[in-house]
Amino acid sequence: MSVPAARADATSEAQAASAQAAESGERVEVVGQRTEYSSTYANPDGLTFKLVQSAVPVRAKLADGSWVAPDATLERRADGSIGPKAAVLNVALSGGGDGADLVTLADDGMSLSLGWPGALPAPALEGASALYADVLPGVDLRMTATVEGVRQVLVVKSAAAAANPELKKLDFSLRAKGLTVRDGGGSLSAVDANGNTVFRAPSAQMWDSAGDAASSSPSASSANASQASFSLASAEGASAEDENGSGEASADPADGPGEGDASVMLPVSAHADSVTVVPDAELLTGEDTVYPLYIDPDVSWGESERTLLSSDGDTFYNFSGGDDGKGVGYCGTYVTGGYAYYCGSGYKNRMYFEFSPSRLAGKQVLDATFRITERFSMSCEPTWVDLARTGNISSSTRWPGPTANWDLMVDRYVSAGRGSACDPSQPDKAIEFNDNPDETNENLTSTVKKFAAGDISRLTLMLKAHDESDPNGWKRFDDDATLDVDFVGIPAKPTAIGLVTGDGTQCETDKSDPLIVSTPKARLTATVQTAQGGGRRTRCCARLSTWTSTPPATIPGLRRSMRWSGPPAATPPTTPSCSRTPRR
Repeated sequence: MSVPAARADATSEAQAASAQAAESGERVEVVGQRTEYSSTYANPDGLTFKLVQSAVPVRAKLADGSWVAPDATLERRADGSIGPKAAVLNVALSGGGDGADLVTLADDGMSLSLGWPGALPAPALEGASALYADVLPGVDLRMTATVEGVRQVLVVKSAAAAANPELKKLDFSLRAKGLTVRDGGGSLSAVDANGNTVFRAPSAQMWDSAGDAASSSPSASSANASQASFSLASAEGASAEDENGSGEASADPADGPGEGDASVMLPVSAHADSVTVVPDAELLTGEDTVYPLYIDPDVSWGESERTLLSSDGDTFYNFSGGDDGKGVGYCGTYVTGGYAYYCGSGYKNRMYFEFSPSRLAGKQVLDATFRITERFSMSCEPTWVDLARTGNISSSTRWPGPTANWDLMVDRYVSAGRGSACDPSQPDKAIEFNDNPDETNENLTSTVKKFAAGDISRLTLMLKAHDESDPNGWKRFDDDATLDVDFVGIPAKPTAIGLVTGDGTQCETDKSDPLIVSTPKARLTATVQTAQGGGRRTRCCARLSTWTSTPPATIPGLRRSMRWSGPPAATPPTTPSCSRTPRR
């Protein structure tokens, strides 16, 4: 349920949502506090709120101010450029012609543009991808929009194409507006005047098609036939396995390296007016290289970061979960009941999510839950999955990731995503990691409290199998991780505190020399407010800390002629209910 943002007469939208939630018994969205990555709800208790902060965009805002579901499908625009239907920033791809306008990413008056050194043909569009054919002889350029940025992949289709000297070093022209581009650790960042990272470009990646060739060969198909049949049967209802039973779901080979592909990471360097990627010469033209060969630098924007690290050296920065998710745990061969279920060559994966503190500032955290959808499990038997706080990640983070001072937040014993292969059926399921009061070592809520208070500048959470040597612990999760936080605003010290007299306000701030007024009908005044970040027009309550006169009192700024009743004189009163919205 939701309350329109326009409904803000004598009460704020948040108050209206809170009242509606209390009346209906269901949470109600505070629409005016929506962002691309977060939603805020009034809880049914009528007092607290819930922030649902996502690691990926859950909506995008159109030019007319309306919110729609993110959609990276490309469309041609009136100005001749090409862009996604609904993204969290403006992405404009070239419609063909001057290569200097290959791609521009813009947000809030700032922009970053990359260009191709040469003319571009008109691209062929398919879904989120634009294919510029033969930008070099035998080399295609494929640009794929996401709702957070763009991926660009050079597809080198043959050994003859790979021998082109223009592939020894790739220079993309660079233009930046309102941003400074920096390199370090093999990756790039574009920062604004305050030093905040706006755009990121991780290290480029390069891989061949050796794994695809091996899985499609007659000998490989014969060798894996019985094994694959068991794997496919085990995944019934989950659409989880590819043709050779691999632990990773089938995907376009241009999306990233797969099982058996030779791959290498490539540093990206920035200059005054260009970005440079140097392909690995041995993989580019090696005797064992299997074509097509892919070279992939990309640029992204986001409030937070996420990455998937693999022990075989592959990295999937700002990965997409797709329909089947990405793997976590040990991908080997699982043997049970005399049958072998093949996953992969025996590599390990870990998944990381970083959350922004921007929506938590000024809030008192009451409870926190990490939620993510499990898409597949190696068997119907549950295994332990750990959620741990780690050191920070970046686009240059590589396996094994930040390993110092892991702090276990929550662990869960789960299995989901195998559908009717299990009895009872195990459909995809949102797994919730919330502190167990009986386990004192689980401290997600207390950690998020510190995060909201500013004691932790960045919160990075890692998802991993508890036993990274057990192939039964292999699971696949979506990229839809959220941090769900129940909160109330933190009050700040009231301002304009004073005593209302006949002609004005008198105020005494020295408690050793109090202001004494001889009247049984004294009136107090103060402006109550929340701490910075606690929300505009928040519902606030005030409480009198000392009580030395007749109980009835009026506090302008809360409720007209509000009266406390009950406690006798010289006794602190209970906190009254409040309805007036103060200024922040």
